[in-house]
Amino acid sequence: MSSIGVAHGSRGLRDALGPSLAFAAVLLAAAPLPGQEEVEEDRTIRECEQLGIASLEVGLDGIVRDEESDVPLPGATVVIRYESERGMATPEDVTVETDENGRYHACGLVAFREARVRALYRSQRGKERRVDLDRSRFVELEVDLGDAAFLVFSVVAAENQRPVAGASIDFSPLAISGVTDSLGRVALRRVPPGTYGLHVQHIAYAPLDTEISVLSDQTAELRIELNTRAIALAPIEVRVTGRDPYLLTSGFYDRRLAMDDGYFATFPEIDHFTHLGQVFQFKRELSIKYRRRQLILLNGRPANRLGFTARNLGELRFSTVRGIEAYRCSEAPPEILNQVPNTMMLSDCNLIAIWTR
Repeated sequence: MSSIGVAHGSRGLRDALGPSLAFAAVLLAAAPLPGQEEVEEDRTIRECEQLGIASLEVGLDGIVRDEESDVPLPGATVVIRYESERGMATPEDVTVETDENGRYHACGLVAFREARVRALYRSQRGKERRVDLDRSRFVELEVDLGDAAFLVFSVVAAENQRPVAGASIDFSPLAISGVTDSLGRVALRRVPPGTYGLHVQHIAYAPLDTEISVLSDQTAELRIELNTRAIALAPIEVRVTGRDPYLLTSGFYDRRLAMDDGYFATFPEIDHFTHLGQVFQFKRELSIKYRRRQLILLNGRPANRLGFTARNLGELRFSTVRGIEAYRCSEAPPEILNQVPNTMMLSDCNLIAIWTR
């Protein structure tokens, strides 16, 4: 971006008008010029850093678009030429380029001069605009690239010719893009003629980069084939964290979290034992530590009413056990004690609840 400043007038005039020009630039940043539509993004005028410091400088902001399709043109050249005035030196031309959004910004222009502004894109020259540089302002410029084309892209898989939905199509350097529908198609209705880079990609396919030439007023359907590619993924570690639905509804897991003392185990945790009797033999501290008698429940009912006692409990099929919980009778939660008849309640015992399939 070029910057130019030429001193005109006395120091007193410069000091008096400098702040006023800066204030005018700020006002224009918030309001569009008369006759222009209010589009905040396109009509934001940036204040020049030099404004009010150098001698009577103003700025010029704007956007360059294709005249027919209205597509912004990145990389376009904007040339600002001052009109010659009798008895005054003509400042040098100022040249700036548009950014990726087709925007340009020229700062440090000589105020109170008339200039001609023109955009150039590739080999095309845009229409010249006359601008009075009495204040910072926004100027739109157009370049006639020719009648826009209407293009339809069909993206298919090379291996089976099936449509590829969700594939993205991007032109460069213009900001033209689209995504294919469920039929693998996307229509781009206003593409300026010219030669572009075309990038097509989908996560399940190898990306495709090619070049495309678009003719003026062209209507065409273009077919693109994408090749499948293998995607390297990080190793997947599978952990089984599911809970037994029966134990879940019986409150087993809630009691396990809530009770600090006692013994809780699900079948995967006791599967290394060969039979149920080994579990209690291994967990002998239940009787040694507390030295209490055992009250055994089987699926919430007294085990002796189902034909099982502490002596023949080993006859219970070990493979049917879902979970075991054991704790002092005095610490048993209400939902467990409610299953025990009053006649069986012991003042000094351990309660063992066994849940089976």
